[in-house]
Amino acid sequence: MPPTVLLSAPPGGPADDLRGWLAAAGFAVRPHALGSAPAVDLAAAAAAVVDAADPPAAAAQTRRWRAELGDDLVPVVWVLPAADPDLAARGLDAGADAVLARPLAAGVFVAQVRAAARARAAAARVAARAAEGRLLGDQLKKAYAQLDRDAEAARRVRLAFLGRPLPAVPGAGLAVSHRPRARDGGDFTAAHPAGPGRVAFLVGDVLAPAPALLGRFAAEAAAAADGPGRMLAAANRELLRLGWDDQPLVGMLAGVFDATTGELTVARAGLPAPVRVPADGDPEAWAVPGPFLGTAETTYPTRTAVLAPGDRFLVGTDGTRPDGAPGPGGGSGLAAAAARHRGLAGQLYVDAVAEELLAQVRHEDDFTLLCLEFLPGRRGDGPAPAVTSGPTDAGPDS
Repeated sequence: MPPTVLLSAPPGGPADDLRGWLAAAGFAVRPHALGSAPAVDLAAAAAAVVDAADPPAAAAQTRRWRAELGDDLVPVVWVLPAADPDLAARGLDAGADAVLARPLAAGVFVAQVRAAARARAAAARVAARAAEGRLLGDQLKKAYAQLDRDAEAARRVRLAFLGRPLPAVPGAGLAVSHRPRARDGGDFTAAHPAGPGRVAFLVGDVLAPAPALLGRFAAEAAAAADGPGRMLAAANRELLRLGWDDQPLVGMLAGVFDATTGELTVARAGLPAPVRVPADGDPEAWAVPGPFLGTAETTYPTRTAVLAPGDRFLVGTDGTRPDGAPGPGGGSGLAAAAARHRGLAGQLYVDAVAEELLAQVRHEDDFTLLCLEFLPGRRGDGPAPAVTSGPTDAGPDS
């Protein structure tokens, strides 16, 4: 379909030559009476040509067209009856994009109209892309809003799990200090009775998308196995089975404590080194080897020790470190803070240690600190209470 040019000329005016040149050049010409009141569909035209034999009428009409068009660009070409700088300036001020004057060469006139049509087509393409951009922007806003809602829902679910009461096992005291510092934080904890006088526990941190869901996924997989080493290996296998191109990294420490004997067995996967705090003596960092979950099929060695009554065992996520760096290295200040507040007990103790560490933190990662305490004179000698947190059926490594 040939491009349309609106040709506006005074009634009976000498515009036959312009019409003939446009038609010969392949344009579809729509005549228009200069100064006529009926509305004109300018948006359908590639350009408008005004035979400005009546300059005041041409100027008034051009201004009206510009007001009607708004931001829509339809080039207007004026043709003056004779060269006149003042009239040319008047036409440009009125909104014309180009001003030609008779005597006029057909080739120059047609080339000018073609240039105007190209400008119109280019402007239409830009406008279409801008509209597509606005539509895409609106869709992205809706998608981001949905992601925010999903992230908030996952955060609430994760905090609900973290807020569950820890199980009561005679002779074993468990306390957790969790400070959510990031909206999509990945810290998680779980604990459950593992037989008479025994408690299984874990602390984890997810370094991947959808941390709340992955944390629960890893915790459920770990709790289905017996013993800390197998707990970590089971969670690792399930994470690898997800088959992600960018495998998620999950740090976790799992442990089983027997309050009838004081025996504690732990296995570690990427979290900072835990700290044993004797009732008397200096705290000791436990360098338990073990890579992050989700990296490769592997096994996780365990470390076992017998706690004395009054001894404590502290496990923190990466958020307990000043720089939030992951991995097993030292530098968190956990041992020193644990020693300074050993006069406190239970939740007061773990909260005091947490407050001291938080004063040194320079990041926004979630902060989680779990404390296991061997309570003197309260060794377990009866059946484990009902489960109040997490799944059951965990046991020691064989």
